[in-house]
Amino acid sequence: MRKEIITSILMGSLLIAPAAFAGNPGQSGQSGQAGQAGQAGQAGQQGQGGCGFFQHIKDSFKKGFQAGKKAAVKAGDAIQNKVMDAGVAVKKALTGKKDKTFVKGHYTKDGVHVKGHFRKVGGKGGK
Repeated sequence: MRKEIITSILMGSLLIAPAAFAGNPGQSGQSGQAGQAGQAGQAGQQGQGGCGFFQHIKDSFKKGFQAGKKAAVKAGDAIQNKVMDAGVAVKKALTGKKDKTFVKGHYTKDGVHVKGHFRKVGGKGGK
């Protein structure tokens, strides 16, 4: 029982303050230039982005957010496409001409979003 309590306290202290236990071994008890060089080395490590549990959570959250954003943009493009196609169909029914069609918004191979736009169809000026 006593061993479990000590173990849980030690685990809790490691979770709360991991920086206190993961220092640079060259800094212990040294003063002067050697101590300052060790601190400069640790300052450089902070900009590397980390590679732990919290970095994994951050990366996963960012990836999920980007996927959700992309899905929302695709849904908006699909709605816009239906509306525009309906408008083109109405115009064709009234005038008998279909000189343009609406191209749905999409993502290129590079991952860049292209907004929906009209494209000429047939006729003199079309493709």
